[in-house]
Amino acid sequence: MRLRIKYSKGGQAVFLGHLEMLRLWQRAMRRAGLPLAYSHGFNPHPRLAFGPALAVGIESLAEYLDMELTAPLDPVEVKDRLQAELPAGLEILLVFAISDQAPALTAIINTAAYRVAWEEPPDPKILQEKAETFLSQPVVRVSRPGKEGTRVKDIRPGVFQLAVKPGATLEMLLECSSRGVVRPEEVVGAMALEGPSRVIRTGLFIRRDGRLLTPEEYVDPQFPARGRKCSVL
Repeated sequence: MRLRIKYSKGGQAVFLGHLEMLRLWQRAMRRAGLPLAYSHGFNPHPRLAFGPALAVGIESLAEYLDMELTAPLDPVEVKDRLQAELPAGLEILLVFAISDQAPALTAIINTAAYRVAWEEPPDPKILQEKAETFLSQPVVRVSRPGKEGTRVKDIRPGVFQLAVKPGATLEMLLECSSRGVVRPEEVVGAMALEGPSRVIRTGLFIRRDGRLLTPEEYVDPQFPARGRKCSVL
């Protein structure tokens, strides 16, 4: 039985890295007494699959995790048993069953929405001008440090939407796929703005045929693409 878990990440939990989150969820599932399915081989481990990794320090309203069980259980019961074993800052929002043929999260998610805010917000007019200037550019190159040195990347094709909201916050819809990722801090830097005091990942989506589907809306490759128009801003 495969289950998909949607959860939020906030509080002190935002400082947990991806590997720490993996261990935390494994321990919580064992303490909850769930009949976990394990991989085969010399070092078997629970069959878990996360969605796109979240950078340390960023809050999220919608993270996803797939798990596999050896026996069927009511998703509501799984939610209650797991939530009781999780630390503060991690809240399970939804647990639902998916088919064995459902594609992996990393294979379907290709878009992420972010909200960026500052403790001392920029002037809204200046922020709007900077956003319009950014969107008018066909190419926006940023430097991206890596293990093999710094390389230059054009992030403009991966910025699908950028909007200024009340309170001088920025809402972004960015590429987040196996082909490439655009980071909100790169967009902020390219706009010559100071680093934000708060970044929240507000959603993960499957962007397809001009519409956005959430992973809970896209659990089967044949699922009709109803979703919403390609805008969450």
